[in-house]
Amino acid sequence: MNIMITGATGFVGTKLMKSLLKEGHSLYPIVRNEQKMDQLLASMSDEEALRVHPVAGDITQVDLGITPTTQKELDQQIDVFYHTAAFLSFDPADRKKTFFVNVEGTQHALDLAKKIHVKSFKHVSTAYTVGLDNHAEETLHSTDRQFVNDYEESKCHAEHLVWEHRHELNVSIFRPAIIVGDSNTGEANTTFALYGLLKAVALLRKMIQRGRIDQNRTIQLLSKGAASSNVVPVNYVVDVLTAGATHSERNKIYHISNNHTPKNEEVLEWIKKFSGVHQLAIVDEPHTLTAEDEIINEPMSVFHSYLSRTLIFEDSNTKKLLDRAGTEELQLSDEKYKMLIRVYFEKN
Repeated sequence: MNIMITGATGFVGTKLMKSLLKEGHSLYPIVRNEQKMDQLLASMSDEEALRVHPVAGDITQVDLGITPTTQKELDQQIDVFYHTAAFLSFDPADRKKTFFVNVEGTQHALDLAKKIHVKSFKHVSTAYTVGLDNHAEETLHSTDRQFVNDYEESKCHAEHLVWEHRHELNVSIFRPAIIVGDSNTGEANTTFALYGLLKAVALLRKMIQRGRIDQNRTIQLLSKGAASSNVVPVNYVVDVLTAGATHSERNKIYHISNNHTPKNEEVLEWIKKFSGVHQLAIVDEPHTLTAEDEIINEPMSVFHSYLSRTLIFEDSNTKKLLDRAGTEELQLSDEKYKMLIRVYFEKN
């Protein structure tokens, strides 16, 4: 099939491209940064690179900035359109940009998809469009709810735009939970949630080594020990998205989630082991933090909601999809989870 992708040079996008190429598809990535695309092409075999046809464009522009001439060339040539591009920021100062890129950008992608008569539109969202609820079905969530941040809210609005086009396009929505590194290699390119915590501990380790913090002093991290963070390895996310190219159903929503992760207190023990920082403790209430603790916790403060509650995402649609595709369901063992943490501290 001929597949168009936005966000092709992102963490998920690059792996999705390589996975789709292995399945024999031809790709039409929307490219804003030619240097990143050149680097990606250089990592492919000659045969794979010949099946990649970059299209200069930008999701912030009408029709993704693609000229009428190019649109005419693409008309009725694209079987599947993956919209993975997004702007991820939890800073309230970025609210306007967050909504423009994530909502208007989605509208631009939908408009182009209709103009060039794409057969199927796959929208990559986030499982956290559920906002402050702790349980989510694979259905569209109302925008009239409380959200943890503007990113969640913008992605919920974007989903509604996609859903409004379900009678004109064959649409599917994919909602990954917290994406972590590759569970086979440990490779990661994200600072979200778990990695925000790991980054804070890596910084703490450097401060201890430099004598800026007493190595015998207990450092308190704000989280909830009994909670579990819903993490999914990037390779599993890509497996589901790849299966979706040929096996997803019209007007279905798919959670890419993991409802069987270890508790945060157990993960902290693994972090202590692989970081060498043993004087760590989890506390539930911010008032117990000392001034020094607050400084250390500040870099991961935006992730506190994700580290302090257990969310369950129903995934029956996804299980059926994987069964049709003959693809295995997620198998993130404790050993693979530990490997992700170990690899991070080896590199940082």
